[in-house]
Amino acid sequence: MYRSIIISLLVSISFTHQIENPPVWKKYYRASYIVNESQDYGLGGYFRLKRTTKHTFKDFRVFLHFIEGESYKKIRYKDSSKFREWDQFYNYTTISIDQNSKIGVDIRYHGNQGFGIFVKDFEKGHVNAELALAYDISDYLNTSEKTSYIKSGIYWDYNFIDYEIKLEIENYHQITDIINSNLSRTEILLEILFPIQSNWYVILGYEYEDFKNSNNSINSSLYLSIGYNDIFNIDKFKNKLF
Repeated sequence: MYRSIIISLLVSISFTHQIENPPVWKKYYRASYIVNESQDYGLGGYFRLKRTTKHTFKDFRVFLHFIEGESYKKIRYKDSSKFREWDQFYNYTTISIDQNSKIGVDIRYHGNQGFGIFVKDFEKGHVNAELALAYDISDYLNTSEKTSYIKSGIYWDYNFIDYEIKLEIENYHQITDIINSNLSRTEILLEILFPIQSNWYVILGYEYEDFKNSNNSINSSLYLSIGYNDIFNIDKFKNKLF
């Protein structure tokens, strides 16, 4: 199932295009060493494919974490477009599938759709905020009901002289009335990226999830990663695929 989803998403983003300016593609790889709040250790992997134009942003990511018999796996795709007349605003859609054995998520299909705004643009970074309606359809804590949320988020990216910093804070406030289940959560991601040579980085990161109703309500980890990124040649990919 995962393989078919990956192929469908790659093909869908490969053959969409902006007429007014050519897209720029980049790909990213990471290998990580992870320690969580219980002092358990593990390994992780990460792949990302990003496509940008003047007005659009398409982003496909795969996460794999394995820590002391527990695992976290996630596939996520985000598609956003700026408004042509007011390009500080944009609309977006995000879909994802994930499993997290530590907090009782067998499989969760997630989606959210909403609007964003670039609050502040810097010469070497920006701050943007988002507001959306979100939902889960999952076997989560032994339930299989659709759960709806108001999702809000704020994001900060900035390139300093010797390093780059990324901060993401997202909150999911449950609005579906489900008895004995509160699946509201807060998710935080902080990364500091240090360039070591052309296209290579060392990344120090921190992930935090606070679930209101789970046997393991707090799920956090520190990780140290080696990352590589470069321009993705879409023409070569098309030739190999077809």
